Amino acid sequence: MKYSLMWFALLCCFGPLAAAEPLPSVIERMKKDIFFLAGEECEGRGMETKGILKAGEYVADSFKQSGLKPAGSEGYFQPFTINGATRLGSPNTLVFTGPDGEKREAKFDRDFKPTGFSGTGKLTGELVFVGYGITAEKLKYDEYDGLDLKGKIIVLMRRTPKADEKDNAFEKDTSSLHAALATKVSLAVKKKAAGILFVNDASYGKDGDALMDFRYAGDQAAEIPILHMKREILEKILTGMDKKLADIEAAINKDLKPQPIALKGWSATSETTINKGSLPARNVVAVSEGSGPLADETVVIGAHYDHLGYGESGSLMGPAGKGKLHYGADDNGSGTTGLLEMARRIGGMKNRIGRRIVFIAFAAEERGLFGSIHYCKAPTFPLDKTVFMLNMDMIGRVIPVEDKTVKPEVGAAAGAAVPEGMKPTMKDRVVVYGTGTAEGMDKYVDEVNKKFDLKLIKVPGGSGPSDHDSFYRKKIPVLFFFTGTHKDYHRPSDTPDKINLVGIDKVVSFGEVCRSTFRRPRSRSTSSPKAAGKTRPKNAPRALRPAAPLRSSASCPETTRAPKAAS
Repeated sequence: MKYSLMWFALLCCFGPLAAAEPLPSVIERMKKDIFFLAGEECEGRGMETKGILKAGEYVADSFKQSGLKPAGSEGYFQPFTINGATRLGSPNTLVFTGPDGEKREAKFDRDFKPTGFSGTGKLTGELVFVGYGITAEKLKYDEYDGLDLKGKIIVLMRRTPKADEKDNAFEKDTSSLHAALATKVSLAVKKKAAGILFVNDASYGKDGDALMDFRYAGDQAAEIPILHMKREILEKILTGMDKKLADIEAAINKDLKPQPIALKGWSATSETTINKGSLPARNVVAVSEGSGPLADETVVIGAHYDHLGYGESGSLMGPAGKGKLHYGADDNGSGTTGLLEMARRIGGMKNRIGRRIVFIAFAAEERGLFGSIHYCKAPTFPLDKTVFMLNMDMIGRVIPVEDKTVKPEVGAAAGAAVPEGMKPTMKDRVVVYGTGTAEGMDKYVDEVNKKFDLKLIKVPGGSGPSDHDSFYRKKIPVLFFFTGTHKDYHRPSDTPDKINLVGIDKVVSFGEVCRSTFRRPRSRSTSSPKAAGKTRPKNAPRALRPAAPLRSSASCPETTRAPKAAS
């Protein structure tokens, strides 16, 4: 998606000046925000806690105190409903029929389990083994090539080939998170598979070949049955075909060539029962009306304010995280704090000339971007008049990094070592997604940065696992600010004492200049939003945070946000 942009002359005035240091009062009020939002009273802002209600009231009150007007369907709030926690019901059965017509029943909880993102219902289908269920165009590796899977149940392994090796091409291919279960599910659905049977790869199959906990992969259900079964079942099926699962894995790992197998004569019949509840949710929406010739146009500034409560689906502690308070200071108390701070600054502008600015604290982002999806379905102000969306998610871990583009002025020959004792040039790092969602956006962001001198890591794509994705899919230019994953991500250790408040102030100030100097596109594009970046799989749960250049090695590749996906 491309747009043509015109820039204010203001940009031409930016020099390489350092941004002003924030006032102590600014830091103190942001500290108050983050310590409340990521404090015990808000209970991790889980969608099933009372704390999310308190956080919402806090945000609404802050908007009001900032002079913003309510812009929700019920005052400052825009209520909607999402799926509640999924729970395993009964019955759950899995029966295999072999070439001889004999039926072999697998035992629930011993031989198989439904996954938390399984659909519910009955299914019978032929079996096809598709290896790891991966399509990696950059690696010229496609396990689905030439297969007709319509109406069939596919059997596939977890993770990727060579998953335990350092030189793992599938991990290096950042165009997709191939190990993520949601990536595999999304691809299988796209290939019209009727159901999925996961098995552990050889490494995960050691020490008892444990089945995934029902909560492990998330609870945003797909439309097809998705079960996890023991390797032993697949091995017995393959034995009758004079094949061994270990040999197939070894061959794939050695040659990196797919080895799909039609399990001729074998079929499976399953019945899965997944009980789904519903939960009330609410966005918090406020507006600062503009004036002048652009007053009818809208800019949206957003951040999600929900998190994982007491270890809801998405905790990287897995079942061990259940019952433990996940404070969510960086994810996304930091972005919400930034949203409130920008609201104060804009709300305090008297007789402001310019566009309408809508501030939205989105709910249920962790469940699958549902707050922003709902707003885009029922916008307070028309989307065809919405010209730009700025999203802040995880902006609290700004860190200085070496800027290797700055050459030391030492008069040495090119390539010479920096003299001992000379410090490298350090700059605060910020990742900016969406620099390719409007023509000239990349250069525009660089021009704005001349005032702030940040180390920007720019990603052209406008799609991905946060709320800007919903607007990008409506062909609205977006920018998404993000400061990187870390070892505390989606764990109870993401606490407010670790937040860089001065860093948040820099991100907010950078965003405010981007917002104020953005000019309306000349025309809206009719091209697909997929052209500029990764997309979130349809009907897939939220993937983990974009790996981008900042992926933490501590993340689980299966549950890593890929485009919000499950693992």
